[in-house]
Amino acid sequence: MAEVTTSTVKLKHTVTKGHYGYLKVRKLKLLLGASILLLGIIGLMIINWLVFKTNKTWLSIFAALSAIPMAMEFATFFSIVKFKQRPEEEYDEISEIVGNGVMDYEIIVANKDGASFEFPYVYIHESGIYAYSPNPKLDVSATQEYVRNYLRLNQCDGPYTIYTDLRVYKNRLKSLEPSDRDTCDEYLLQQEGIIRAIAT
Repeated sequence: MAEVTTSTVKLKHTVTKGHYGYLKVRKLKLLLGASILLLGIIGLMIINWLVFKTNKTWLSIFAALSAIPMAMEFATFFSIVKFKQRPEEEYDEISEIVGNGVMDYEIIVANKDGASFEFPYVYIHESGIYAYSPNPKLDVSATQEYVRNYLRLNQCDGPYTIYTDLRVYKNRLKSLEPSDRDTCDEYLLQQEGIIRAIAT
């Protein structure tokens, strides 16, 4: 019987938001979706000219309507394309630290007031939410407030701390009491739902 490796198993399951590997899947889906819509628009216009010898047909309406979701797909793709997946060894180390705690990975937030930002790791703990950003130029105070506003809107509030130094972040996680997703307060899972909801 053939050996089933971890990578083989990963390919059989859809990677969902908040899990390691989602960023690659999301980029691919956006690019494929936008490209298919673009090809569909081009195809409709070609049919218009070849069959009807004009672009003033009902096919043009479908082509025009398809341009809106296509533009949105491309816009989202270009807003996240610069973000890279973290090394698997780093992910394994962080996962070992938090165990079965409420940890979300590869959270990308499209900021309507500025540039998108990423949190490769967001740990939701009873003492607060701890996020890591690899961007040393991130306006930490403004970004913390931006995310906390979404939490407040959903009746979830509390400490939200962003770290831009990975070593300091890992040490902070190690200092926390262990948490278990299966037995934690429902409130932590509600916070997780909000964090995933604001992610692209």
